[in-house]
Amino acid sequence: MLFSNQKQICAHARQYLSVCLLCGILLSSLSGCGAKKNTATVNFFSMNTYMTITAYGKEADLAVEAAKLRVYELENLFSRTLDTSEVSLINQNAGIKPASVSADTYKVISLALEASRETDGAFDITIAPVMDLWGFTTDTYYVPSSDERLAAAELVDYQYVELDESSQTVFLTKENMEIDLGGIAKGYASDEVQRVLSSYDVDAAMISLGGNVAVFGEKEDASLWKTGIADPFDLSSCVGILTDTDISVITSGGYERNFTQDGKTYIHIMNPDTGEPAESDLASVSIISADGSQGDTLSTALFVMGSEKAMQFWRSHQDFSVVLVTSDGEILASKDLVGTFAASEGNEVTFFS
Repeated sequence: MLFSNQKQICAHARQYLSVCLLCGILLSSLSGCGAKKNTATVNFFSMNTYMTITAYGKEADLAVEAAKLRVYELENLFSRTLDTSEVSLINQNAGIKPASVSADTYKVISLALEASRETDGAFDITIAPVMDLWGFTTDTYYVPSSDERLAAAELVDYQYVELDESSQTVFLTKENMEIDLGGIAKGYASDEVQRVLSSYDVDAAMISLGGNVAVFGEKEDASLWKTGIADPFDLSSCVGILTDTDISVITSGGYERNFTQDGKTYIHIMNPDTGEPAESDLASVSIISADGSQGDTLSTALFVMGSEKAMQFWRSHQDFSVVLVTSDGEILASKDLVGTFAASEGNEVTFFS
């Protein structure tokens, strides 16, 4: 979704400043790379957020420009509010006919549907009509009636999305259905940025796509990267620090976008089963994975699940790591992060198995 007004741009600019404060810990760790022969950084706006790509190496300048262009290319395919995008084409043909799409769009939707099946629908790209109803698409917020919620929720079901690999088409089988790739697009873009950077003579890089952080390669002093995980109750600080490399760190939380009406706060993370904001005992979910697409989808899905189901999901998979912050401020981390994740001063972490 692209911004439709200045209010949205300003709101997300403030969010970006919070992300910058968070990433200060990560950025300070780049000083060990400062002596590399060439350092290049691009800052730009895409996919509804501010992005930064920094690379180190002989071809760093070429690499970051190519990576930026790749993000723009993906935005033009995935944006739901751009009439010429492939996602818009799919939505416009809902209940009418399949839409032919590019390899990127077909792949990202395939990954999204796989995530939906894996999480029993806790992640669902067909949530778009519900997001629209509550006003999170335009920031014109609205608390709908129960009848309105029911009508929108009836359009939400990933099983109504049909893929045809042979013809590379996507078909929404119900009229008025719409998909929104906002829950996976930045993760997929992060993976693609890393792929592009790796095709150049680049030694190391830091990628921040609206708070979706990825790091890879070796710093010149051979130390590992330090990445802060935001405190959902105070975005200027961190609940803890990850020390690692070749990872993506993706966080979802109700603090990112919400509104309050009649004393109740409604968050932007929707429960596909109810068509309402997720009622979760979690304040944030951070997924640590080598796969940005996986991290993006799971950070949303596990938030919807709540802490107990989220921990159980990790126990049954264990192909990613997770840090959960509960609404009571408890920090829970998967046991595979022992030695990699440390709570910030004043915080305590419980590792679960």
